[in-house]
Amino acid sequence: MAYEPEKLTPTRPEWLPQGFGLAEPFLGFSPPTSNTTYTPNQFFDTVLPYSSRGVVRLVAYMIRKTLGWCDRDGNPQEELILVSYQDLITHAGISREMIRQAVDEAIAANFIRCVRPGRASGANLSAVKALYELRWDDRGEYIKDPKKFKGFFEGDGHRTDIPNQFFDDLIPKETLAVIKVVGSIIRFSIGFQARHGRRRQQAQLSYNHIQNYTKVKNRTTLSQAIQQAIDRNYIIRLHQGFFTSDKTDQVTTIYTLRWVDSDIYNLTSQKNVPESIATDQSEKRTRKTRQNQSEKRTRTSQKNVPVLK
Repeated sequence: MAYEPEKLTPTRPEWLPQGFGLAEPFLGFSPPTSNTTYTPNQFFDTVLPYSSRGVVRLVAYMIRKTLGWCDRDGNPQEELILVSYQDLITHAGISREMIRQAVDEAIAANFIRCVRPGRASGANLSAVKALYELRWDDRGEYIKDPKKFKGFFEGDGHRTDIPNQFFDDLIPKETLAVIKVVGSIIRFSIGFQARHGRRRQQAQLSYNHIQNYTKVKNRTTLSQAIQQAIDRNYIIRLHQGFFTSDKTDQVTTIYTLRWVDSDIYNLTSQKNVPESIATDQSEKRTRKTRQNQSEKRTRTSQKNVPVLK
């Protein structure tokens, strides 16, 4: 039986603060064929599970601004990206008092690098804006362990075209737990490619699998985040999992992202769902193969780095 998405009406969702006003509900992610950011998978594997909300929002904003607008050769269309405190407050969703801490933590974790320290204006001295860039690692090894992380993998593959809505609409506004839940569904669906085929459409994930991946320790918080992600139309629970008391019979819950056009991935019932995802399954390198577009090295020169004042 084909999945029929529920009809949505433009009313103010219960989770919005009172007085926020009438809001259009989130109707689903646009198909991952355009309006995407070619995102390092380490954002999901290393940044999301181990970082504070401020760091997640800062790194996501840097990735979006650096890699979200590229030409056919994979080069950033904007040679210089200016990032002010107001940009981070308005667009990244970081409070002013948390920006400095988020920057320091992101540098310490090797997510970003300071190219030039900033300087406040003083006697006979003009102010100098600080320069930051994403930190890249050219050692050729894909690192997930935050203790060994030295920068984002710079070689071919290990990236996914992520709908820009994830960066623009979800990360700046949602709690860290909801971001982690949606991120895990992204990572284990479109973030993985079948051994001899295309990217997955659905993800079979147990509650424990999501908890182990996201590092959300409180099970109540995780349960609420999953339900919020469903209620807010970010994800769909295609099939509810279950297990017997003696664990002799169990079925893993199946999730997918909610897409604007639900037929894009031909969402179906349990009968057509692939077998469970092995948690230790290695990822196939995913070289970008779009026509007339090849990925080049993404280390940005100093003229290509974001500026933070």
